Amino acid sequence: AARRLGALRISPRAMRLYVVRHAQSANNALAHPSLMNPDRDSDPSLTEVGFKQAECVARFLKEEYGAGAERCAVENRIGRLYSSPMRRCMLTSTPIARELGLDITVRGDIFEHGGCFEGSADGAVKGRPGMGTEQLEREFPGCVVPAELDKGWWKESRGVETVEEAQERIASVVKWLWELAEASKPRDGAVCIVVHGMFIDILCKQLAGAPMSVGKQSAMFCTNNAGVHAFELLVAPEGNIAGMLRFNQVDRIPVELQTGGSLDGLDECYMNEGSA
Repeated sequence: AARRLGALRISPRAMRLYVVRHAQSANNALAHPSLMNPDRDSDPSLTEVGFKQAECVARFLKEEYGAGAERCAVENRIGRLYSSPMRRCMLTSTPIARELGLDITVRGDIFEHGGCFEGSADGAVKGRPGMGTEQLEREFPGCVVPAELDKGWWKESRGVETVEEAQERIASVVKWLWELAEASKPRDGAVCIVVHGMFIDILCKQLAGAPMSVGKQSAMFCTNNAGVHAFELLVAPEGNIAGMLRFNQVDRIPVELQTGGSLDGLDECYMNEGSA
């Protein structure tokens, strides 16, 4: 309903946001995906289970929130799809884009805490640039890559991004999401972003206005691989409101294929830089 502001009546505007964690990656399947594990990959692919999860979540999004989803209001159907530039997210986004009939738009600021880097047995870190335009377009034909990612999305000299740096970056992402909400029209449809576990935890806390801290956390939002969250971003004269409508939807993924969502695993990411 419209709300009164002085002599004017201004209707609040809402944008639906779907946040998807990537399917199981090769690093997720490691017992200890730390800097010192020689089997850790700087930009891993999905596991066999992960590819199956990606197909499951793509069908779920199409049936529940796609263009033909009759039970979903038109303005809440997904009309825009953004992905982290990391391979595990792009591979998860690929079947989602196919099922929804959308292009993948790559965003260079929605990667996982830490960035793109390699570790070693002695704990030394070497940054990697990540996939640039040529590689992204070759591996994921039709994706939309911004010009600034031409040579990659990570600066090798940065090594590992700290938790505090990740929190600052994700605060900028939250600002971008509110800008989308403010400009959004019903015909634009909902926004879907395919991102990462620790990214989602920080995002949820920032949307809720929770204080940020480093090190041991007192509360965390844990997400299964290919889990889906639904938010509503309400823009109103009295102040914006972020509402969580659905949390960690994985019911369409068979139990035997469900992975991730570990409290211990997420805690490790905060306590030991480079474990994400």
